[in-house]
Amino acid sequence: MVAYVTGERADDQPQQYRIVYDDVYFELEEAGYENPNPHKSLEIFWSYCKLQEMGKWAERRAYVQELYADILLDLKRIQRNQPDPRNWKNTNEVLIDELSPVRTQWLKAKNFIYSSKPDYENSIKESINSIESILKILLNQPSGTLGKLIKRVPLDPDISKLISQAYGLSSNKDFVRHGGVENQNIGKIEAEFFLELAAISIIYIKEKINKIQ
Repeated sequence: MVAYVTGERADDQPQQYRIVYDDVYFELEEAGYENPNPHKSLEIFWSYCKLQEMGKWAERRAYVQELYADILLDLKRIQRNQPDPRNWKNTNEVLIDELSPVRTQWLKAKNFIYSSKPDYENSIKESINSIESILKILLNQPSGTLGKLIKRVPLDPDISKLISQAYGLSSNKDFVRHGGVENQNIGKIEAEFFLELAAISIIYIKEKINKIQ
């Protein structure tokens, strides 16, 4: 991809790219990841670069490097034998088809915790956002908010309240959903709590909505 958009084109690149793209797609699918690369051909990718006004080679290189960054980071963590979050496998099995974008969000939340330079605040934000996203998709309300959408699902009242309170808590914490001026002392254990809460909430909400559809 980089060679094609930085002046190093060759005639056989488009065909080679299509073959590799399909291989990577199926390998990622078997491993439980969504393919983050939406460009099925080099020609489509080049059109995207022009549409986004990526006029410099450095901008195109940076874009390509970021495409698979989250997945590569997660694979490195696995190679170092760091355990997956407890509900990672179950959550992955739920987040398929139309819910694949939510899987990407949950992966980001996980990677923010276990990266070499952890970002616990952003992990919590992505965890809560993943719950909001699944509600938006399953209820077909792309502009809805978690606080309003969750009331439309027949959840156990106490569980619904718990999820809503988690959303409210993350909104009130400085540096999580908004900027802030006070250190909240948010650490790994808090981030892991929200990651697990997001996982079990996603599984629970999906099952409840499926029963009414």
